[in-house]
Amino acid sequence: PAPTPAPTPVAASSASGPVVQVGAFDSNAIAQNEWQRLAGRNGSLFSGKSPVIQEHNSNGRTFWRLRVAGFGSISEARQFCSALQSSGTDCLALGG
Repeated sequence: PAPTPAPTPVAASSASGPVVQVGAFDSNAIAQNEWQRLAGRNGSLFSGKSPVIQEHNSNGRTFWRLRVAGFGSISEARQFCSALQSSGTDCLALGG
C-alpha cells in the first residue's frame, strides 16, 4: 500500500469540535511519529482526520498531547475511539 501522506498538524487553537486523544508524549517529534504509525496502521479509519498536537505543562513537566480532529459529533468521535480500541490503541473521546 502507498504510504499515507503526512498531514499538517492543526494548531491547537484552531481545532474545534470533538477530538480523540490517543496519547501524550515527551516531545513533539514523538507525537508526530505516533500519528504516522497510527494513521499508517489504520488507514481508512483516519481518512479525513487531522492531528492536533498540543504542548501541555503539568507539575513542572512538559508533554505533547496527540489528538485526532475531524469529527462532526461527539458520537462520531466515540465510534472512532471504539474502533481504535478494538485494534489495541487506547484513546479518549473529548467533546469540544
